[in-house]
Amino acid sequence: MATHVAKYARDSSLATPVAGHLNLLTDLSRDPVFLSGGVKPSPEFAQAMLALGKIAKTYAKASQKDHTAYQEWVRGQYLKDLGEVRAAKIAKLPALRKTAATLGAEIQELETEARKATGYLSDWSSIKKFWDWLYTHNRAAWIVIDPVVSVQHDATFFEAFSIDESIYGRVKLPHSAVESESIPIIGTTNIDFGLGMEREFSRIRSYRPLNLTVGSTAVEFKTDIASAVEKKIDLPDTWVRGLVEVQAALVFAPTKICLNPLVLADIIAELEKEREKHGPRSLKFVLSPGKPIQIELEPWGKTFVDPGNVFGGSEEAEIRVWGRRRLAVLKDLLAGAESLNVQLVGSGMPSFWTVIQNGIELTVGLSGWTNLDWASRARFSSMIPTGSVPDQIVARAAAILKTKVHLSPQNLSDETELSIALCRSALQKLCLAGKAMFDAGDGTYRWRELFADFDLNKLPDLGLEERKGVELHAAGSVKIESDVWKDARRSVSSTVDHQETKLETDVDGRVLYAECSCPNFRRNKLKQGPCRHLVALAASE
Repeated sequence: MATHVAKYARDSSLATPVAGHLNLLTDLSRDPVFLSGGVKPSPEFAQAMLALGKIAKTYAKASQKDHTAYQEWVRGQYLKDLGEVRAAKIAKLPALRKTAATLGAEIQELETEARKATGYLSDWSSIKKFWDWLYTHNRAAWIVIDPVVSVQHDATFFEAFSIDESIYGRVKLPHSAVESESIPIIGTTNIDFGLGMEREFSRIRSYRPLNLTVGSTAVEFKTDIASAVEKKIDLPDTWVRGLVEVQAALVFAPTKICLNPLVLADIIAELEKEREKHGPRSLKFVLSPGKPIQIELEPWGKTFVDPGNVFGGSEEAEIRVWGRRRLAVLKDLLAGAESLNVQLVGSGMPSFWTVIQNGIELTVGLSGWTNLDWASRARFSSMIPTGSVPDQIVARAAAILKTKVHLSPQNLSDETELSIALCRSALQKLCLAGKAMFDAGDGTYRWRELFADFDLNKLPDLGLEERKGVELHAAGSVKIESDVWKDARRSVSSTVDHQETKLETDVDGRVLYAECSCPNFRRNKLKQGPCRHLVALAASE
């Protein structure tokens, strides 16, 4: 886990309530990250940020059921079997225990006040003891993570994961929607986004324009920060891994469809009325070329048809999405949304839902299913193996990307005269190191430093399948059987360690189809990432 102590000049606040001037203060220990101006679609931006805050507080994994009512019933049945006198005494126990707990709390409070009066209690030691206790008893509550903000040349991105890390959220604020006379300073940091900020965002209205300031000027960086609020922000390795997996899943050429936002609103409303008693618990997309998109709500068999949007693919498909109740985080945005774009990787695999309101985009990425978080077993990044990329090429790619701000693998290939596959792997390795991000909107990699001082040599360990796949590639185990281009689609078949593999990609090298004869692939498909044989074939591209 990479620990970073963030310093803020003060808590984020609404500086001028009438004018709606909102200061999102950034980490003062980093290079300046600065954006200042009036947000034209203020209500839409506020709604998207509130949804991002909701995502950050979500814990969607199944929790233990409350058995309080059942235990009360058992207790009542037990009392029936006791004598009246004994039952009456036992019935008084809950009230007596409650009184004892109240008195105990009052005694503890008085003892604390007494210790403070004598100067015995140290505020710092008390705070430390509390956080030590919370670390042991509730790790999720101990981890305090503010959203990551990346100011780019054309847009600013706000990113966060849910507490269980099964939901990824990203708000994109295009700079065309910001009226500003200053040029943004490119960079990445954490922003202070507490309960106060959530309250201020909820107050934004169309008649109260929002002036947004992210960061601080260079002069302010040099002023006395003795009153700065220090926050210990632990950016877990799982966040870095999760961001990499999100980007890798987006690199896959998914099935892309447009959906009427009201159709999803109807589905969410139906889910709020019904509760499943048996499986399957999925959204089944029924896609036929040239026909309206249909979504079946299982297990009830209710079908929602979007007559205004037809499927533009060339082949029929049925794709199931699991963990659908997590889509409730989008509920408040759907009524006023202009469009809803959905990207589907495959059945039981991640899905991405982008709501667009007046140019403001909120993208929600759901992992394959709720109990499988983004940083868990699914290693989609293995399809772009990085284990065989020389460090000097990665360093060169980093230098070019930092200068150019954003690059496609083709751009980097033109710049370095290296193969596109090697350039893509180098850029992917930068993502793994927390130095870059993939933007599916324009298909480019952007410079994005999650850590100011992260060591490229200290990368997370490769997964088993990726490690074995790189070893198979290095041992020369990939035997290409055929390599054919047809309709801007490349199909490569090979034999890898006695297993038949097939990989289809588009002109940009993104995976359209993958298949292997090994037991791992037959059992899991791509739900837990590619098998070692597909990794080896991808490394040979």
